[in-house]
Amino acid sequence: MKRRRSIWLRIIRFIVIIHLCYWVIIAFFSLLYNFVNPPVTPLMLQRYLVRGYPVHKRYYVPLEKIPKRTQNMLIAIEDANFYKHFGFEWKMVKEAYQRNKKAGKIRFGASTISNQLARTIFLTTNRSYLRKYLEIQATVIMEICMSKKRMLELYFNYVEWGKGIYGIETASRYYYGKSCTNLTRTQTMKLISILTNPLRYTPETYYKSASARQRYNLLQRYF
Repeated sequence: MKRRRSIWLRIIRFIVIIHLCYWVIIAFFSLLYNFVNPPVTPLMLQRYLVRGYPVHKRYYVPLEKIPKRTQNMLIAIEDANFYKHFGFEWKMVKEAYQRNKKAGKIRFGASTISNQLARTIFLTTNRSYLRKYLEIQATVIMEICMSKKRMLELYFNYVEWGKGIYGIETASRYYYGKSCTNLTRTQTMKLISILTNPLRYTPETYYKSASARQRYNLLQRYF
């Protein structure tokens, strides 16, 4: 009995230590990324090493240079309450869980901009409950250590916009040959619309995706 208890105590201690190490690492880099832009992300490495996507020349753009209309469009489509919540929309999480349970696998998400940023700069996009568990912890730490504006700036500059294309400025130059500050309303809407599946669709083929078409139509209606 004592031996079994000792084994369980060791297991619990090990789990606690692993969690503490993970929290410290995420907190350290969250604080660091307030002042330094990540040179590379796990997502970039995953896409390059596993799928062989070349990393296109990257361009970084400060948040203040991204048109306010572009910021508002992205927030409206991806996470309307971004500036109000603490990383999560629990009602959407509950709905996604029920839908995944019914489907028998992970098909639906309820990711906020904070969640998406956490997996973009700290984890990968592989769908699993373990990754979601780690993502939740990373999100909480990021919300504590970073400002919303900094998180939004990192999101704009590191989110995936195509095969080997990371960030809106890189995407804008790749697809349209100009800075995101000079995009037309239509071009901006197309770029934001394909974030649902940027590896399969481009701004010119967005209409082939039902979800991208829906997003485009919503943006067209309200912006």
